[in-house]
Parts: sequence; structure tokens; C-alpha cells
Amino acid sequence: MFGLSKSFYAKVFFLFIATTLAMFILNQLLIGRIGGGQMRKVFIERQININLRWEKEPLSEKTADELKEELLDAINIARPNEVRVFTATPEANKHYSFSDLPFSEKFQDTKVVISEPYDDAPQVERAKITFENMEWNATKLITPNKIIVALVNTQATSRHMEDFLEVRIRTIKQIFPFSLAMSILAAFFVTRKTLAPIKRIQGSLRAVDTRDLTTRVPHKGEDNEFREFIDVFNNMLARLERGFLQASRFSSDAAHELRTPLTIMQGYVERAIDESQPGSKIQIQLRMISDEIDRLSSITQKLLLLAQADGGQLKLHFEFINVSDVLDELVEDMSFLDPPIITRGKIQKKLMFETDRALFQQLMNNLFTNAVKYNVPEGWIDITAWTDENKLYIRLSNPTDSISEEFVSKVFDRFSRGDSAHNRKVDGTGLGLSLCREIAHAHQGELTFNAIDQKIVTVEFIAPVKNSTSTYTSQ
Repeated sequence: MFGLSKSFYAKVFFLFIATTLAMFILNQLLIGRIGGGQMRKVFIERQININLRWEKEPLSEKTADELKEELLDAINIARPNEVRVFTATPEANKHYSFSDLPFSEKFQDTKVVISEPYDDAPQVERAKITFENMEWNATKLITPNKIIVALVNTQATSRHMEDFLEVRIRTIKQIFPFSLAMSILAAFFVTRKTLAPIKRIQGSLRAVDTRDLTTRVPHKGEDNEFREFIDVFNNMLARLERGFLQASRFSSDAAHELRTPLTIMQGYVERAIDESQPGSKIQIQLRMISDEIDRLSSITQKLLLLAQADGGQLKLHFEFINVSDVLDELVEDMSFLDPPIITRGKIQKKLMFETDRALFQQLMNNLFTNAVKYNVPEGWIDITAWTDENKLYIRLSNPTDSISEEFVSKVFDRFSRGDSAHNRKVDGTGLGLSLCREIAHAHQGELTFNAIDQKIVTVEFIAPVKNSTSTYTSQ
């Protein structure tokens, strides 16, 4: 449920459903509130219209009961006791109001509550009166031959409204599941159609990679709001591409330019070491300089490889190698260390893997070197390798001094080292794991780093294995 609350698609979908239900509830409330007034208005209009019809008809032959039947039919009221019609003969040149009508004494006791003009029919006077302790909508029509007063009980309006609402509620209960289902389907298709541009943009953004920043998000046919967003994003990509190319070119050019002078310096220093007196102070100093030149050469080589990886120019010469043999050789080298490090674990036999031999060797050397350098006295290295579901797994674990959570979170950052002060207690450049991860990515694989209680470090290499390894297992 928490995941849905973070989904813009789900938010739009549920907003559509909530809006539909809210409009439905509001519709019901408004019908209850406004419907009664509209129903009364319809009854009054029908009552006025029958009066206008009477005005145009000869009424001398019609009795009050006949007029009542016509009124009942016109207004469509089923109960005759909710309608009254009174008739009388008018006197010439006399004005009759609702309180001064020539009817029975009982009708003379009526009380006019509201008297309203009716603009569409000025010749018909209407009012709301009390008669027989009930409220009635009354109309008065005076023709040359008759005075007609028609009464319609106001309770008839309420009763008709209640009947209408009851029928509506029963009908809604029957059709509501279908309506809700249609609303959900409509919400699904409307949401999908509305958010389709976002899906297209999302797919284009996935194609953007740090190794190829030339990709641009197309905006042809998109709405104006999305076109503006895409233009801003494309402009940002263009700026990133320029900056990235400049930085990558600088790293690559600098590494290339440094390799030659470093090689020359190394040659001169080695010659000077050979010509100096063995064990002399000058020879010791020259050896220290030689070590630093080696370190600079290693950094230069790694920076060159990283720059090539960043630019998507890391060239791999694939061949199938026996990973089991490579790992066995590295494990054997552990026995020549002083003091030797205990190795354990299980390496599956004949693990064939298509890779660049040099880069894979560098990957494994870096991982084993780190496991040795950052180990503890009388420590151990657990090396396990196997294949499962067409994937190669190589896992190295070793104990280490306590490392911080901050270092674990940025272990693959360049120049990031376990000794945060870079005090050189442990030789290294902080580029090894960064390069290892790039080599893993070049094999469509992944390199993970985990620390258990900041005391045991586990590095795992995972990469897909091709089925053509059968060519090599037969050898």
C-alpha cells in the first residue's frame, strides 16, 4: 500500500475514482436538496398551463368536478383529495382577490400565505394559501363566464419527490456495481492515456547512459507541457555531455602523456640503482623513488582504463578461460606470503568464462590484494566460486579492522580508501575497486561489497555465462 502511495500512476487512477464517487454522492445530495424545489416548480407550471388552456375554452358547460378531472390529468396526481376546484359566476366590473371570492363560507376562512405574480401568465394569479388546515398552491382565473380557483396540495409535491427518490435509490442499487466497474475501466484507460507521454519519456530516459550521453529524448507529437520539460532535459544532457567529454578527455590525455616520462624516469632510476653501491644510503633513496614511480605508473594505468570505461572505449578481447585455474593459482600464491594467510572455501572445477584475460586477471588480482592488505593478523580468506542459472559467482570474504558505514556506502568511489586520512599505512590508491566494478560492468556483470558488523568484508562478482563453454570442457 505504501508503494502505491508513491506511484503517480496510482495517484491519478485513484483520484479519478474518488472524483467519480464524490460527484455521485454530491449528485445524490443535490437532488435531495434541489429536487423538491424543482418538483414544486413543475407542478406549478402544469397548474398554470391548465389555467391558460381554460382561458381559451368555453367553460359555461363544464362543472367544477369536470374541471377537477382535467386538473388531475394535467398535473398527473393520483389522489383526487389532493386537488380542489371551485367555480363561481363573476359580477361585472368587480375585482376578486383570494380573500374576497364568492364561494362557500368554509373557503372564505382561508389564509393567503404568499401571493406571487406569474410573469409568463399575468392573467393567472397564484398564491399559497391555508385551507382545511393544510397548505395549497392556488391559482385564480377570471373569465367573462366563470371564476375558477384551483388548489393543489403542497404535500403532493413532497410525496412525488419521495417516490422519485425511492425509485432512483432502488435503481442505483441495481446498476451501481456496473457503474462502478465502468468507472474503474474508464479511470484505467483515461489514466493510461493521460500518462502515456510520461511512459514514453521514461523509456527514453532509460536509454540515456553515462557512456553514451548523445541520446536525446524525442518530443515530436507531445503536448506543450511535456515538450518544454523534454527540451529542458535535453539541454541539460547536452551540457553534461560537453562536461563529461572534457573531463574524460583530460583524464585519458593526462594518463597517456604521463606514461612515457614515467617509463623513462623508471629506466634512469633503475640504472642509477644498479650503478650505486649496494646497501648505500643513495641506493635506498633511489629504491624509494622507484617505488613511488611504480605507484604513479599504476595510478596512471588505472586512470587510463577508467577514462576508457567512462567513454565507452574500454576494448575487451574476449576468449574463454578456465576461471578455476586462475583462482587456484592465486590461492597457491597465498602460501608464499610471510606470514602465509589461511585460504578456505570451495572453487568449482572447470569454470569456463568468456572474458578479456588481462582485465579479468587484474580484477582478481585487485580483489585478492585487497583481501590481503586489509586482513587482520593470523587472518583468513574465504574464496568460493560456482555457476548457477547461467551466471558465474566469485565470492571473497576476509576479516578486517572495523570499517565505517560511510566507507561502505562509497567504497566504489574513486580515491576512496578505508583509511580516510590517506595516511598510507596500507599501500593503495583508492582506484582498485572502482576499476574492478568497471571491469565487471564491461562483462554485463556486477560487483557488490558488504560488511558484516563492520568486521567481515565480502566482495562478490556476478556475471552471465555463455553456453558455448562446452567447447572448452571437452579439452
